[in-house]
Amino acid sequence: MMAAEPAAAPATTSIPRPAAPLRKRLLLAAVSLLVSLLLAEGVLRLTGVAAAGRGAPWFAGGNHPRFLFAPDRASGYTLRPGFHGREVAPGREFEVPVTIDARGLRDHRHTAAPQPAVLALGDSMTFGEGVGEEEAWSAILERALGVRVYDGGVPGYSSPQMLARLRRLLPALRPRLVLVALSPHWDQQRCAEPFLYLGGFIVAGGYAPRLHLIDGNLYLADVRWPVVGPVTAYAKRWSHLARLLLPAVRAGAAAVVGERSRGETSGDVGPSAAALLAMRRDAAAAGARFLVIFLDSRGRVYAEDRDALAAALLRQGIEPVALDRLLAGEDWQALRYPRDQHWNARGHRAVGEALAPIVRRRLE
Repeated sequence: MMAAEPAAAPATTSIPRPAAPLRKRLLLAAVSLLVSLLLAEGVLRLTGVAAAGRGAPWFAGGNHPRFLFAPDRASGYTLRPGFHGREVAPGREFEVPVTIDARGLRDHRHTAAPQPAVLALGDSMTFGEGVGEEEAWSAILERALGVRVYDGGVPGYSSPQMLARLRRLLPALRPRLVLVALSPHWDQQRCAEPFLYLGGFIVAGGYAPRLHLIDGNLYLADVRWPVVGPVTAYAKRWSHLARLLLPAVRAGAAAVVGERSRGETSGDVGPSAAALLAMRRDAAAAGARFLVIFLDSRGRVYAEDRDALAAALLRQGIEPVALDRLLAGEDWQALRYPRDQHWNARGHRAVGEALAPIVRRRLE
């Protein structure tokens, strides 16, 4: 009798887990994330963090009110004649009125006769960013000399732009002396990449293609892609959180792929020297003397560009005056705003008073 074969074990079948719990968990996570983002956005709006108005780091014009500048064929942009507004630094480190007269100058009340006259050209340090027009070094210099000094400074200007401004102002003002105050380091950068006029503001040329004018302010696209880039700019228009997160994500991505931001390096001072030589020729043709002032240096590369430009000018018979040496005993940090780094009223006073004896000798 044959033994019965053992019964086959029942086949085990895997029972699929229902997908509903997983979808539920994902939905719950998405809702939690959305609520967290909305709460974070609300907190940022209530506290004012990443605000985009005047006095905030997210204001595209920096310290400048919109339409302080006007487009200009010769120099790209200039000061808008008849403008009235206020310069406001991030964090309201300073807030000062700014008025541009009919000639396109940010000028002070003159205490001296029209002639002889001095014309001061330069960038924001001559314009007097951060101080009232009566506190700018040109006004200090006029009161110390008893000679009229016109303030022809324009924020962001390079020496070629100063040359165009000189050619416009020389016939009208007929100065006996032309002063040009510039930073050799900043100037070589601006000669390579000048500031541009965009929607009432001035912007660095390298950023202009990525800037979008939205509701009177400029927002930077965090990527260069055709659609995604503008979307990031518009996101920063509406969201405080986006203004914080998108640049951080962009910086992190750049670090991952090995991108490096352009550091401070010395450069080619040849274009600066050429523009200054052209200014001397134009001043001499109009019967005016010429003096170059180098602004204070902010580190090694500043000093390298200062010395390189000084050597180039000396070979052409121009001896510049360097504020580093003229005010060697001064604590320059005490002469600047701590965050903004433009000269404060004390800095302008020190510069104007130190230049007075040198300018007096040039006028004799």
